[in-house]
Amino acid sequence: MTLDLPAVTADLTTVHPLPAGDLPALAAAVRAQADRQAIADLGVLYARAVDDHDLDAVVAMYTGDGVFERRGVAATGPDEIRAAYVESFTTYRTMLHTPHPGVVRLHGDGTASGWSHGHAELATRSTLVLASYRYEDDYRCQGGRWLFARRSITFMYAVPADQLAGSFGSVERIRWPRTAPEAADYPESSPTWETYRS
Repeated sequence: MTLDLPAVTADLTTVHPLPAGDLPALAAAVRAQADRQAIADLGVLYARAVDDHDLDAVVAMYTGDGVFERRGVAATGPDEIRAAYVESFTTYRTMLHTPHPGVVRLHGDGTASGWSHGHAELATRSTLVLASYRYEDDYRCQGGRWLFARRSITFMYAVPADQLAGSFGSVERIRWPRTAPEAADYPESSPTWETYRS
């Protein structure tokens, strides 16, 4: 996903004054803050549900036609989403996801989009994998509740703990156990990555 970061930054960090005495505008501003908080809470609750291997809670955080996408491989609908998480939970017996603050753009029609990032420790039976990830999300409000319509995860790195220091300066920072090293999903793929070097 290409992000016009200067434009998004200007949009999300500009606070417009409310017209004096405009109660509908004030109500809309309060509602927008409530929506943003609900979406932020969704992300934190998701991390807890994943770490607790609470499949029912995770699946219930998606819309009925929701999509969970991992590095370009999509699982659509409750059954496929459940299967994708079962596979992950079976591989990683102990998981600790630490989500970091993200940003949300409300679209005014019951939908929103945003991104967030975080770190994870993922334990197999024999290896501890350290990861840094980014989520690109689409949200939909249904019955007054915000849900994931699409959640897409990519990785800056995912490597066994004993390989992190030696791999961090390399582009090949995706080193899942028993797989060949692969290029990281970002930031080298960003169109701005090399622009200042010209």
